[in-house]
Amino acid sequence: MTKICCVCQRVENGSHWKEEYEFAENERVTHGYCPLCFDVIMAELMESMDGLSPEGCAVHCSGQEKEQQNLCV
Repeated sequence: MTKICCVCQRVENGSHWKEEYEFAENERVTHGYCPLCFDVIMAELMESMDGLSPEGCAVHCSGQEKEQQNLCV
């Protein structure tokens, strides 16, 4: 199965990620993150969580609409 980065659309080919790739007619694909995009996403996630405690999540969720409150629980 061929992996495509869901952010930059590069394709994993062995241990390399290519920007240009020609797919076979019935080639099966899956999506994920290439190493570069993964590092960027994780850095953004860690930055957004900086200083957030479990109690902070509860306070944050209590201000949201009722149908979204269940997402933090």
